[in-house]
Amino acid sequence: MSGHIAITGIAQSKCSTNNKKALADLIFDVSSEALADAHLNIEELESVTLAAHDMMDGRAITTMLNAAPAGAYLKDEIRVAEDGAFALIMACLRVLSGHFTNSLVVSWYRSSECADNTFHTVANLSYDPFFYRPFALNDVTAHAIQAQRYIYKYGISERHAAQVVKKNRSNGVNNVLAHLRSKVTTEEVLKSDPISYPLKALDLPPLSDGACAVVITGSKHATAAKNKRAWIKGFGWSNDTYYSGDKELANLESLSLAANKAYQMAGITDPLKQLDVAEIHDITSYHELMEYEALGFCPRGEAGKYLERGSFEINGELPVNPSGGCFSSNPYTATGLIRAAEAALQVMNRAGGHQIAGARTALAHGTSGFCAQSNCVFILSANI
Repeated sequence: MSGHIAITGIAQSKCSTNNKKALADLIFDVSSEALADAHLNIEELESVTLAAHDMMDGRAITTMLNAAPAGAYLKDEIRVAEDGAFALIMACLRVLSGHFTNSLVVSWYRSSECADNTFHTVANLSYDPFFYRPFALNDVTAHAIQAQRYIYKYGISERHAAQVVKKNRSNGVNNVLAHLRSKVTTEEVLKSDPISYPLKALDLPPLSDGACAVVITGSKHATAAKNKRAWIKGFGWSNDTYYSGDKELANLESLSLAANKAYQMAGITDPLKQLDVAEIHDITSYHELMEYEALGFCPRGEAGKYLERGSFEINGELPVNPSGGCFSSNPYTATGLIRAAEAALQVMNRAGGHQIAGARTALAHGTSGFCAQSNCVFILSANI
């Protein structure tokens, strides 16, 4: 990668079912904390990149209202209507362009404003109004269809998926910022209420209130930073077709493409051996299994076997989601940015109770769209 970028400041809110703060205050808090963590004054901030979803926030041009508390007043500001991880991609490209030396990336979501489960109703409105919307497709039913295809093609069992939930919820107990900090057993997952086959209630993450902000800085200024930093050694992103019927749902091809680009930039040839930790966007338990395969952590169809032997446990070959992942905290559009923040904290040795000892190289993954349509991957390192 030509030029170097580092994450020099990080802030996350505590995720919860209902954060009582006004949304503007929630955004202001993480934005100001991230700047302080980077030892950067607001006057020194050159650009702001935001990620939010108008329909999910329930207001048109939601970033117009929330740009100011995010530090964007009289700043060069740009936004994406996707997961916060894609805003981080945008910010990296802007700094690499040479037009900016730093950027503040901010994303948020308040699930508590979606009364009576309206989140899934709104999700249905994102679908094609003629072919897909009348079939009551939404985020859950679309992911369920994808999970069915994965089970059929590779013989993955419901118990394998339940083990993912058990792992991540157990990890989340040690994360003081997590929404859900309680363990569940494999049997509890298997016996939880059916939602949309094969997905059960505990196969799905919670919907959370929360926000996240990170500061990225170009190499010259990042080298001079006063605190530890996480160098972005590589990144990649890819978008798959919108129509689910036009692709093989059991293989997350856009994630494979994004990961291969990030690996190429960072010089990663054997991710299972070269990575010390990974934070991936587990939108369902089955999707985490699919992501292991798409990211090259194991061969296609063998995620269940690797999971059974403990490869992705917190003390395994490659700890995955030591923070608890989506299954412990899921503020929708901010979730992917939190994965990047958590991966950065690992290589900075600042992850607290869920720190992986000796972590020097980490992967972060964010996804957006139905059936994991769009994906991005970052490789972070303690070394430039």
